[in-house]
Amino acid sequence: MNPVTFSTLACPAWSPNTIIAKAAEFGYQGIEWRGGTNGHVQPTMTSQEKRTLRKMSDDAGLMALAVTTYTSFVSMLVEERQFNIDELKRYADLAAELGAMYVRAFLGELTEKINLDAVLYGNISACLNQASEYATTLGVRIAVEPHDDFALSSVVLPILTRSHHDVLVIWDIGNAFAAGEDPDEGFELLKDRIAYVQVKDGIRSGIHWQLCTMGQGNVPLTKAFELLFMQNYKGAFSIEWEYAWHPELTPPESALPAALQVVKGMLSEIRSGQKAKLL
Repeated sequence: MNPVTFSTLACPAWSPNTIIAKAAEFGYQGIEWRGGTNGHVQPTMTSQEKRTLRKMSDDAGLMALAVTTYTSFVSMLVEERQFNIDELKRYADLAAELGAMYVRAFLGELTEKINLDAVLYGNISACLNQASEYATTLGVRIAVEPHDDFALSSVVLPILTRSHHDVLVIWDIGNAFAAGEDPDEGFELLKDRIAYVQVKDGIRSGIHWQLCTMGQGNVPLTKAFELLFMQNYKGAFSIEWEYAWHPELTPPESALPAALQVVKGMLSEIRSGQKAKLL
C-alpha cells in the first residue's frame, strides 16, 4: 500500500508534538516536514531536538517522508549558487538525522533578466549533482519541486537529464495542472524519476487558479493516480494543504482528515477497478 502523508505547510501554528499526535489520530502514515525560516525543522536544531523528534515519530508509527528547504540555483553568481548548495547539504544532514528519505529542493524563481538556456540548465544541474553526491552518502536523495518558472514537466526535464540518476523529482499534480499541463504529458516525461507525489485540488478557469477542498476541484487526480498505478508506482502520496500561505482556507484540523479520506477513497476505488480487470 502506498503511504499517504501531509506537508506541515498545512499547520504552521502547530508544534511538532501536535503535528505527530494529529497525524496519528487522523490516520496518516507519515509527515513531510517543512524547513526554512518559518518551518518546523531546521539544521540549527540541537542534536537532542532531532533525536527527540525522530523518536516521537517512530513511536507513533509515522515515517518522515522529506524535509523541505527553500533553495534557489538560478543566480548567475557562483557564490550565491554555492551558498544554496551548502544549504541543501545541511538539509540533507537534517533529513538523515530525522530518518527522512528525501530533501525537497526548489530550483528558484527567474527574473526578467534571466532566461532559461543551456547555461542556466547546466548551472542548476551542476548544483544538484554536487549536493546529490553528498546526500547519497547519507542515504538521502534530492527531490526537485516543480514550482514557479519550473512548474511544467517539460521545463524540469532538461535539468533531470543533465543530473545524476539519484536526483529525483516530485510530481505535483496540482501545480502542473494549474500551469496548463495534461497529466498524461507530465507523467510520461517524469515517470522514471518520481520520488513521491504531491496532491492538492483546485479550480482552473483560463489563467485563473484557486485552491479548494480536496475532491471539489477539477484537478485530474483520478487520472493521475491511474497512470501511476498502471506503472506499478510504490511511492508515497503527500497532501499539500497550503494553509500557511492561504489562511482563508479551511483550518488543518478539519481539512487534513477530510482530505485523507478523499484521497484514500480515490486510491481504493482505482485499486478495486484494477483488480476487477484482472478477474
